[in-house]
Amino acid sequence: MAAVGRLWALEPATYRSPLEVRLSGDAAPRIPFPVFLLEHADGLVLVDAGLDPDHAGDPAGAYGAMAERIGIDFREEHLVEVQLETLGFSLGDVTTVVATHLHFDHAGALRQFPHARTFVGTEELAYARAPERYAATWYREEDFADRHNIAWHELPCDHDVFGDGAVTVLHLPGHSPGSLAVMVRLPTRRIVLSGDVVHTRPAFEGEVAYPGDVDTVAARRSLRKLAYLLRVHDADLWIAHDPNDWLRFGGAGEKR
Repeated sequence: MAAVGRLWALEPATYRSPLEVRLSGDAAPRIPFPVFLLEHADGLVLVDAGLDPDHAGDPAGAYGAMAERIGIDFREEHLVEVQLETLGFSLGDVTTVVATHLHFDHAGALRQFPHARTFVGTEELAYARAPERYAATWYREEDFADRHNIAWHELPCDHDVFGDGAVTVLHLPGHSPGSLAVMVRLPTRRIVLSGDVVHTRPAFEGEVAYPGDVDTVAARRSLRKLAYLLRVHDADLWIAHDPNDWLRFGGAGEKR
């Protein structure tokens, strides 16, 4: 079976949990807003799209008081286009985007890829456009508005992106209605990029749903499915918002 040639974890913008700040002050860890890039023979794949590129250096301009409340650090060097250029690519070289879900911290730059096919879980778009009140702050209409002409491909189940086993989108709803993760086959190992299916290693090991999940029962079912797939495929799990996992995998930078 084919493999992804390279996987890059782009240098992430970060934030701090207000709860952790109350407990630990300046020692509270900074939590990444993850963006990953995969190099496949049939084109580059972007997994998630981070924050709104129009507001690098001014996150409050996009996210208001919340940006200060959670201490968002989002600078020009975090922009997807800047990091692609550093790697010798451009926005136009990305042919596939996987939006693990449409929360603001994963969908901010989706509009930069109207030329690419963008995979999203079934029901995610509909919910993002009319979320329940408690979930409304997680979604920002500007990120997925029709005027951006994003080429959506809605997935109701797991999907082999290139038909060769190199990149498989995993349908794992619960955190949001269309929550996804991505299994990447590299030349010597497999890694699953978690999206927000789980947020921390202890939560995964204890099968603990996230307080903001839209469907707790479905979320726990997805955690069990994820654990099963990791065993069957002998894959490692990179929990995208867990700073300890970023340290475990070596932080931002190329992974082989």
